[in-house]
Amino acid sequence: MNAKQRENLRLLILTALDASKPYAVEIPTLRPGLPPAFRSLTDCDLWAEIEYLVEKGFAAPQGKPLSPENSQWKITAAGRDFLATEGLA
Repeated sequence: MNAKQRENLRLLILTALDASKPYAVEIPTLRPGLPPAFRSLTDCDLWAEIEYLVEKGFAAPQGKPLSPENSQWKITAAGRDFLATEGLA
């Protein structure tokens, strides 16, 4: 994946998180909403990009006390602000 594709993937993930608010999203829920070119990415690939968004403050993990292995994420205020300034929200 080149730099532009990676940027597009991050934007797609962020807009998917925004569209799902106020709910959190798991990777299996996120995958069908991606364009076909990105659906073949592994869970590890998607996890890495989501973690990048977490590190940037655009997404936040949502703990699941009963099944913590089923990670979920939500968009943050900083993520919503970023999409708004880019004209994507």
